[in-house]
Amino acid sequence: MKFWRGIIIGMAASAAALLLVPATGVAADLGISSDTIVRVLERDDKNGSMHSLLPVYEFLRLDYSAPRMPGLSLHVHGWGRLNLRDNYNSNTTAGELLYAYLDYLEPGSRDWQLRLGRQYIFEGVTRESIDGLYAKTDIVPTVTASAYAGFPVNLDETNGRTGDSIFGFRLAQGLPGYYDAAVSYKKVSNDSARDEEILGTDATLLLPGNITLLGHSSYNLVTSGWGEHSYEARIPIASLEFRPFYQKFTYGDFFSSKPGSAHPFRFLSGYNDKITVVGSEGFWYPAENVEVGARYKHYEYDRRYGSADMYTALATLRRKIFSEVGIEFGRVEGDIAENRYYLGRAYAYWDAAPYFVTGDVMYVSYDDPIYREDRSFFASLGVGGRFMEKALTLKLSLDYSEDPYFAKDYRGTFAASYTYGK
Repeated sequence: MKFWRGIIIGMAASAAALLLVPATGVAADLGISSDTIVRVLERDDKNGSMHSLLPVYEFLRLDYSAPRMPGLSLHVHGWGRLNLRDNYNSNTTAGELLYAYLDYLEPGSRDWQLRLGRQYIFEGVTRESIDGLYAKTDIVPTVTASAYAGFPVNLDETNGRTGDSIFGFRLAQGLPGYYDAAVSYKKVSNDSARDEEILGTDATLLLPGNITLLGHSSYNLVTSGWGEHSYEARIPIASLEFRPFYQKFTYGDFFSSKPGSAHPFRFLSGYNDKITVVGSEGFWYPAENVEVGARYKHYEYDRRYGSADMYTALATLRRKIFSEVGIEFGRVEGDIAENRYYLGRAYAYWDAAPYFVTGDVMYVSYDDPIYREDRSFFASLGVGGRFMEKALTLKLSLDYSEDPYFAKDYRGTFAASYTYGK
């Protein structure tokens, strides 16, 4: 915690220095956005008591570029929650700092980038929130290297931060317009013990005829097994595009089974299952504002669920830029009851500036009842508008659903979004 306090203090001092720099004749680049969400819903607790909930969420983001320090900027984003009725959650209030970091991007050439603070890393095998340092550079015109080190945020509540660490890198080589290939690495330690260690590869290959091949694989060095293979091709032919794909996941190697892991699907590692997904999707664009598509997926589970096939057809019609309506119809045919059903969906977004209307309806019909229910239904209707030269957006929506797990579920949401500056 001392390290993170040091970062916070350092960032606060740096931010203050940025704000105090004389800006005479230099325009400061400041952006502030606020999203306020008020929800109304009902939930049963484990004792069967009904709770009427009224949580209020606030998401606040700030982006600031130093007027006299080209390339240096500050980025902060966090959220808070206040329960105004029935404390269904464990605490009346909650909140989290999602990210807060200083960023330096070399002006002009942009060959160097440095980030310090709480930040998200999306590099190769890494999808993590860390408190630490990130650096990226173009070593030569065809080679890019990035690396990071610090503390994993998801282990903050697991016996403190003593002995916790995360570091990794990604090294990529490529020729623009032809190919890009990279290798990446991540290691996470929890209480000085190796929690995760993953090695991965990813590549993109551009072929004649605008054909693209892309994919990635990851190898778990803790369990000595391949966790994921995911590959896809994109093949355009006139107004058509086909996307065949192949995916394979080994739960025991893909999900960390360590007690400190914060991954929401960590429990799947205990099933020691494997899933293979193969199929293709195709899209036809007969006109600029019309899209027609079809999708097929075959799921093959090694142990628990057997196999299943999913067939989907969809169509979208767009008006001008923002308005669109769409329909979707699908069939899933599988070995277990939960994987045998028909699905239909229709949605719309209609823009009549400054107002807009949204709607979404979905219906699922199961071949065999689940908890004595043979259908699921969901409907959502929203209305809103943009004001103050689109700086302020207001939206009110009402959702209703019923399924084998919730008899009748009503939810109301009011959202207000405000943006200032960039």
